[in-house]
Amino acid sequence: MTMEDLAHHIIGIAQEKNLPITNLQLQKVMFFSLKDAIINHRFSESALMRIYDKPFLVWRYGPVEKDIYDEYRIYGADPIIEPNKPNSDFESLNEKIISLLEEDPFELVQQSHDETFWREHESAIDGWRSSVPYSLRDVGEIN
Repeated sequence: MTMEDLAHHIIGIAQEKNLPITNLQLQKVMFFSLKDAIINHRFSESALMRIYDKPFLVWRYGPVEKDIYDEYRIYGADPIIEPNKPNSDFESLNEKIISLLEEDPFELVQQSHDETFWREHESAIDGWRSSVPYSLRDVGEIN
């Protein structure tokens, strides 16, 4: 299980439920579903460390995992149409993922801006991006 696996699972769930998902939305759903997994102990600490193999970075529209962003940026603001399938390893996140997919993506952006770590590092953003990484602990902080 990796961040890429999580992204593919989220896209698979969106497609299974006929819910469109953009790259921006994918990033926020990844962040908040991982946060939920940490807070609610849905995976062991070692499993979480394996999943979180590449960090989120502080970007203008909230946390972004750069490799996943780059993989799907060809879609721009359009829905991702590349076929993916849900992964049973992430089944415990499905309810949270579906609820996040049903939220307005810009509301999720705003929620990500309310996170302490993002606010503390917003000044590091140059243009649209920064290289400031979130630790797993930063992702799981409770506001």
